[in-house]
Amino acid sequence: MSAVFYVLGALGVVIFLVLTHELGHFLAARMVGVRATEFFIGFGPRIWSTRRGGTEYGIKWILVGGYVKILGMNPEEEVTPEDWPHSYKGVSRWRRFWIIISGSLVHIFLALLIAFLVIWLIGVPVLTNTIGSVGEYIEETGEETPAHKAGLEPGDTILSMGGRETRDWEEVRDFIIAHPGEEVEVVVLREGQTRTLEVKLAELPGGRGFLGISPSVGEEHYSLLASLGETGRWYLAYSAGVFYSIYRVFNLSTFKQLLGISRPTEDRPMTVVGITRVAGELAGEGMYYFLNFIAFILLFLAYINLLPLPPLDGGHILILLLEKITGKEVDLRKLYPVAAAVLAFFAVLFLLTLRLDITNPVSLP
Repeated sequence: MSAVFYVLGALGVVIFLVLTHELGHFLAARMVGVRATEFFIGFGPRIWSTRRGGTEYGIKWILVGGYVKILGMNPEEEVTPEDWPHSYKGVSRWRRFWIIISGSLVHIFLALLIAFLVIWLIGVPVLTNTIGSVGEYIEETGEETPAHKAGLEPGDTILSMGGRETRDWEEVRDFIIAHPGEEVEVVVLREGQTRTLEVKLAELPGGRGFLGISPSVGEEHYSLLASLGETGRWYLAYSAGVFYSIYRVFNLSTFKQLLGISRPTEDRPMTVVGITRVAGELAGEGMYYFLNFIAFILLFLAYINLLPLPPLDGGHILILLLEKITGKEVDLRKLYPVAAAVLAFFAVLFLLTLRLDITNPVSLP
């Protein structure tokens, strides 16, 4: 049953991601007066199709995505003089740019929409200064944790440490790390009453203080306007995460993992199989984590598609820029070897990553 779920889930993810991207190209082409002759789910032989407004819509047997066919975008396609004004090459470079970039813009828009709705309607999880759990033993040494010795309990809210007020988990954590081996006074709120406990913090290798507690998770809710600002901060933070992930894709250590030279880690790329598995696990953690993961994937695909490499969208944008600078049209047929090399690279990357997703899947910690 789980194997069937992952197969169906992976197909659903692929179809959703590809079709939303292609829908962006399709709608942009319609807006600027360029004809889209085909819009299909899947590849291969047709299962069903219908023609409306000059576009054939349908489903094909190989359900691993979909595509939209823009009139005249294929350099091998012949366009009649009467169709030329409604073809890709028959409109201005600005309109062509809009057609190309709209696929990624749809993914960015969907990512921002999901993030905004999550922040506004669900709220953002925050680590609080209330204790969620107390560890019994220090993993590195096997000794009893200072928290367990002192009698700290789950549900205790830490009001101050060493005479310093602690309003959130970050302040608690920073104080613990900065005072290794010290005996400190900890004031907690327990069942409506304040209690003062004497705690001697442990010192871990590297000189870090250690108490042996983990925080409980609360939720911070925002108004409509505040959610917009928080979404902007989310976008900047997650975009940085996407750029780091793209760097990891092309990193030497990643290829060592994929080729079996070094041990696989959690910090590596995943195929739709791995993405579906992690998404399933995150769904059990709550809608905030699941939807944020989906939004991150949308951003990742948007940016990866904008890399200046043929046949990616970014490669087409680069060609438009070169044509604008030089005033000469680029013969796309001369770029076939480059496009083939890029596709071959991503195909090998996919197969190697798929092998790890099956034999050594990434799971939540």
